[in-house]
Amino acid sequence: MPTSTELGDLPLRHGRAKKRNNAIVAVLSGAVPGAILTFYLPVTAERWLLGFIIGLIWANAFEYAYHRWLLHRPRSSLGRGHLEHHANIGTPEEPEHISLGKSPPHIAILFASNGIIVIFIDFLLGLGIAPGIFVGWSAYLITAEEIHWRIHMKEWLPPGLRFARAYHMGHHEIPNIRYNVFLPIFDFWFGNIGLR
Repeated sequence: MPTSTELGDLPLRHGRAKKRNNAIVAVLSGAVPGAILTFYLPVTAERWLLGFIIGLIWANAFEYAYHRWLLHRPRSSLGRGHLEHHANIGTPEEPEHISLGKSPPHIAILFASNGIIVIFIDFLLGLGIAPGIFVGWSAYLITAEEIHWRIHMKEWLPPGLRFARAYHMGHHEIPNIRYNVFLPIFDFWFGNIGLR
């Protein structure tokens, strides 16, 4: 029979495992296809870097749209799952509800649904930016998930990201503002920073 300490550590272990598995799937769904596409598309270092930057911006826009219009839709299954995240702030079960991706298959579907569009456009126009975009998505998702974890678990944040804790927790105080976790580009663009 598990001890109370072991039971208390269970949500933390589950949360860390989900974060790790989502990161692995993000690499397998983004960075690995990006590396493979490098051999099939007319990629130069400049195009790869441009794709990477576009991938980071696209991921930030996707995070904003996904969080604002899908996760905050209470009657949807995604919305109900996200309500668990908001409801468990400060509880022992919080670590199990921190992950931005519902599950590894969910992460793979997000990459596939976005990736099909990117690959189609890249092949059609011969841009050679898809590999960088895929790697940019992976880097952003893994970074956002790690920062989100550190914010909620009150862990160390690098000096340039220390504002993110107060910024994101402001979303938990007023849920209809601050949909970006740590890089508020689209919050700013759509006027959802929440500053008076």
